[in-house]
Amino acid sequence: MRLTLTELAVLAVCVPMIFVLVATIISRTSRVRAETRALSRRVICRLCLHAFEADERGLVECPRCGARNERKRIAPMINDTGGVKSLRQDS
Repeated sequence: MRLTLTELAVLAVCVPMIFVLVATIISRTSRVRAETRALSRRVICRLCLHAFEADERGLVECPRCGARNERKRIAPMINDTGGVKSLRQDS
């Protein structure tokens, strides 16, 4: 199999570009998964609006005011670059 100079140049440009594309997709996917896992442990107190992390299920006590809070799912609003833009609380 013989390669021409043009084919070799195309391969030299396309292969690294494909590698960068795949690495970018893997990186963004893992970052979004990590953010989702971190947000699943986040609790926002309904009285003092203190945000804290708690691993236990059910009612969680706020470390600042002591109020008992029911865990709600906090969903990220993903912007077009893949990062978390802001938070909203789902019922």
